[in-house]
Amino acid sequence: MRQLASWLLSIAAVALYAAQASAADGPYEFGVMPHLPLAKIQEYFEPIEADFEAKLGRPVRLSSKPTYSSFKEALLKETYDIAFVQPFDYVEAHDKHGYLPLARRAASLAAVILVRPDSPLKSVQELNGKTIANPPVEAAVSYLTSLALRDAGINPATGVKREYGKSHFTCMQAVLIGDADACGTAEQAMLHFQRDKQMTTRFRVLHTSPSIAHALFVVHKRVPKRDRDILLRTIVAWPKTEEGRRIVVAGQFFPFIQALDAEYDPVRRYIRDDELASRGR
Repeated sequence: MRQLASWLLSIAAVALYAAQASAADGPYEFGVMPHLPLAKIQEYFEPIEADFEAKLGRPVRLSSKPTYSSFKEALLKETYDIAFVQPFDYVEAHDKHGYLPLARRAASLAAVILVRPDSPLKSVQELNGKTIANPPVEAAVSYLTSLALRDAGINPATGVKREYGKSHFTCMQAVLIGDADACGTAEQAMLHFQRDKQMTTRFRVLHTSPSIAHALFVVHKRVPKRDRDILLRTIVAWPKTEEGRRIVVAGQFFPFIQALDAEYDPVRRYIRDDELASRGR
């Protein structure tokens, strides 16, 4: 009986070790914010998924969500091991949920407020009383559009009509078909949209908002440091390799540099200022 009990304990220990090893070697969940239509996210980020897998020697599973709010909910539940996020979501994910910065786009992020080329609008002040489209309210450029309006002396909640669509693309489409007078989006989204629609007549940039540190790749602290270091080296080296250059060109990505948490302190200050302004309405 003692031999049988010892044998059963050995089997149990092996099974437990195998289960732990399987969990440790399971796929990393790679979440991408829904800043573009899901089909475009797949097109642009699947090569990144494949590159991460090759460099890590471990499966990586790409996914997104249909809305910013559902993506943020998954992020704050710590669903993703790796994620590509906007600056405002990063602040909360870092400060409260164990995410660490990896690499950010080298350029700064600003909201570009676009109008049709034939629009009579000449300045941001003329948007008073107009309809302004944005991606979802949770998008970074939606916050930055509000900041630009407030700087122009327009109450972003009551001085204009805000229309929030599913993505940057729906924002620009609203301007094209005349459902909105202007769209607050990002420069890269504008480039994607104009290329996708094969536009011969481009949008006119009415105004550019103050800028902040750009969107970034983050990693959860549960990911081993070895893998965090591999991911960082991989991302910042894309412009230096043929495979990496294909990723950058195909997705119209700006080059990435190492991200530092302190670079997002202005975002934290803006969130506090916005909360104070909202209470004072």
